[in-house]
Amino acid sequence: MPPNPERRTAILDTAIDIVVDVGIGGLTHRQIDERAGLPAGTTSNYFRTRLALLEATATHVVDLHWRHVEALQSALPSPMNRASVAALMTRMVADPDEAARRRHLARFELFIEATRRPELRPFLHELQHAAMKTAGLILASAGIEASAEQVDQLTRLLNGLTFSNLTIDQPDGNDPAGLIDRILDAVLTS
Repeated sequence: MPPNPERRTAILDTAIDIVVDVGIGGLTHRQIDERAGLPAGTTSNYFRTRLALLEATATHVVDLHWRHVEALQSALPSPMNRASVAALMTRMVADPDEAARRRHLARFELFIEATRRPELRPFLHELQHAAMKTAGLILASAGIEASAEQVDQLTRLLNGLTFSNLTIDQPDGNDPAGLIDRILDAVLTS
């Protein structure tokens, strides 16, 4: 029987949910079948090994990030100014919607897992490329010329800030807008 693309997507969406909710260690064929309400063995019919499942999950996260880049590209107001760039980046980092929050958490789980599984590293390079594309599009929409090195630096700093905001309670008086502004100043004047 040919694979069902809708079921494959549902399996991978469930895999992301498990990765976000309990971590990579909880990602098993059985857990996906149970959580998705699928007959036992369904996930293993699509992905024979755990590594195949991890790689497919990583690919799905990459695809979701590229879809986000495409949506952002068509939704960005043009032209933007420096203040609106900072405001957009602040919203993306400090107040992501639920879909973005889960996508980021899955991405960070995969980054950490790739330190133990080199097979996942190519997917993470693609995730970083998508993040860089996002930052580059935002800067370009404001007419801000940035080198590839500056976009890479900005992306890495924003990744760290996003990770921190998602995982550590922020103190009262936290000023993400001010921090984003200082990051933009530091990176774009280097």
